[in-house]
Parts: sequence; structure tokens; C-alpha cells
Amino acid sequence: MDLDRVPSIAKYLSVVFLVSWLGRSTVWNFLPIFLEKHISSVFLLGIITALPAIIPLLLDIPVGNLVQKSGEKIVIFLGLFAAILPPALYATAIAPLLVLGKAAEGVVKSLVWNGGWSLSLKSADDDVESEAVSVFLLGVNLALVLGPIIGGFLIASQGFYLTFKLWAFSSILGLLVFYSYVGIERKEGLEQSLEELLHRRTYMDEYHHIKEHWSDLKFPFSLVFLYSIIFSFYWLAIPLLLDKINADYATMGIIFGLAAVPKVFQFIFGNIADHIGKLKTLAFLSLALTPVLVVMNFITNVLLVGVFVFIARTLSSGMSPAVHATFDARVPDEIESEMTGFLELFKHGGTALGPILAGTVASMYSINASFLAAAGVSLLIFAATFRGLWD
Repeated sequence: MDLDRVPSIAKYLSVVFLVSWLGRSTVWNFLPIFLEKHISSVFLLGIITALPAIIPLLLDIPVGNLVQKSGEKIVIFLGLFAAILPPALYATAIAPLLVLGKAAEGVVKSLVWNGGWSLSLKSADDDVESEAVSVFLLGVNLALVLGPIIGGFLIASQGFYLTFKLWAFSSILGLLVFYSYVGIERKEGLEQSLEELLHRRTYMDEYHHIKEHWSDLKFPFSLVFLYSIIFSFYWLAIPLLLDKINADYATMGIIFGLAAVPKVFQFIFGNIADHIGKLKTLAFLSLALTPVLVVMNFITNVLLVGVFVFIARTLSSGMSPAVHATFDARVPDEIESEMTGFLELFKHGGTALGPILAGTVASMYSINASFLAAAGVSLLIFAATFRGLWD
């Protein structure tokens, strides 16, 4: 990878997200187990786990417009500020506030990722788009590796509450780093932007733009939606499966951390996608992922689950740069910030469905059986990309 060609803003955001997400990552993978102690229905647990994606479904298009009008930096800053709230709510261990904490995560997600994706993608040259995406995500991915390993040992010895404190501390620290090194300059006053946004028919005003370009965008939006189901399916299925087979917290943390290692090296997949083709890369990875998920329906040994989780996460992590670069290649530059809101809309539609799918299948059959449903989604990704190769 030629880091000199990757835009500086992608590198800055990567550092900010490493700091912000490290504390969050010490406990986030364990939250379904924590929530299950207070909410007994696995079906409801699936819906609650999906809230960080459901809430942005209502916010993505308005936030995308806010990014367009006020600028990415102020929107990211607001999201990082709001990120302090979820751990404070989780620490109460009061069921309604736990639900509110998941909803607050959705607000943070919409603000941070709409602003972050737009700022990163629009600053990259066409021939390094996939690599720029990988660098942008590198900080988060490093946090996803280190956080669970640290968190597993902390939860095993100290319980959940210390990790909630770490989450709040790292969120504050990330906010300060962003303000110091990136800044929050705006295109126009935030108050004016919000006022105009609230007085315009946001969804209807932007509908004609997506309709005008739908023939080019329906394929990448479909890929984003399907990939996001796989991505969020893991949120619920893997922690509950490990809890079911009596894995201890320290072992879970190691599995979560190792399973996130491939995300750190997404730039390799991004480089492959840039050189051999985005759709060829997606077709291969989705076809390889399908039987891995099928096998996970049958295994109950902790070591084997860890091995297959690592393989599955490697294959699915490799899809992300190609999926996002496919979108960026098809959207016109003059409306890219605006269409990023729709990108996040389809993404959060998929991520909302993933935990609900896992929870529904688990409530009807078993948590192992939910991996068969995920395999079906992976097969759909292969079918879509294979068809796209011939269009």
C-alpha cells in the first residue's frame, strides 16, 4: 500500500476512531450476554441489538443532508460527543435505560459514519478508493482486535462496570483528539442548517435524486444491504453461541479479538479488489463464506467455533472495501455526500435485519441454526455479484 497517496484526513480519522472505539470495544461484543441477564427473550434481544441500526434508518437521510450543508467535521464532532451517553446508560443496569442506550448508539452511528464515510470517500483519488477506505477503518479495526481481549479479562475479574467506565473515558479522549487535530469548521452555521433541514421535506426532496440515478445505484445498494446483514448477524449469533457452549469471558475476548484481526488487514483485500476487480473479489469471498456458515450449524466445541468464526470473519471482512468502492465508483461526484445518506440507509437496513434474523431463528430453532440463514444471505451476495459480472 502506498500510504503517501492515501488522503491525510483518512489517516487522522483512523487515529481518532482508534482512541474513541478502544474503550467501547472492551465490552461491546459482550453486550448481548449482559443484556440477556435483564431481558430473557432472545427474540426481543435480537430487536434490541438491532436498535443501533434501526434508529439510523430514520436519521440517515436528514443527517446526510446535514453533512452536505454544514460539513462533515461538525457532524462527526456531534457524534463523538453523543458517544459518551451509551456507556452511562448501560452502567445503570435498568432495562428501559439499556434499551435507550442501544437507541443512543444508533444516533452516534448515524452522525459519525455519515460524516466519516463522506469525508473519507470524497477526498480519495479513484485509483486508491478501496485502500483509502481500508486506512479510514484501520483505527476502528485495531480497537476491535485489542478491545475484546482486554475486556474479556477485565470482565472475568472485575465485571462489566469497569469496561463501561473505560468506554466513557475513551469517548471523551477521542472527542478531544478530533477537536485538536481535525477541527470542526463548518460550511455554514449549524443552527441555520438544522432550521432549513427541519423545514424541508427531506426524504421527498432527495427522492428524485436517487430515482434519477437508480439504474446505476440499485446494484451497489443491494450489495451494501446484503453484506450488512452478514456483518450484523455476528453481533448476536456469535456471543450467544459462545455463551451457550459455556466459553468463559477471557476465551470469548480472545476469540472476538482474533476474529477482528482480518479487518486490520482489509487494505490487502482493498488492494486485491482494485487490481483484479471488485466484483470478482466479492464473488469469490461470498462463495467461500457460504459453506463455512453452513458448517457452523453443526459445531459446539469452543476451539472449533473459534476457528470457524475466524475464517468466516476473514471472508466477510474482505468484502467491505470492494462493496464500498463499488458504490463510490457508480455515484456521481456532485451528489456523493447526499447519496452517502442513502448508502447508510441501505447499510442500516441490512444491519437492522441481521440481529433480528439471528434472534428470530434462535427463538424458533437454535442459535446454531441461525448460521444457515446467514449462509443463504451469503449465497445471495454471490448470485448478485456473479450476475453483475455479466451485466
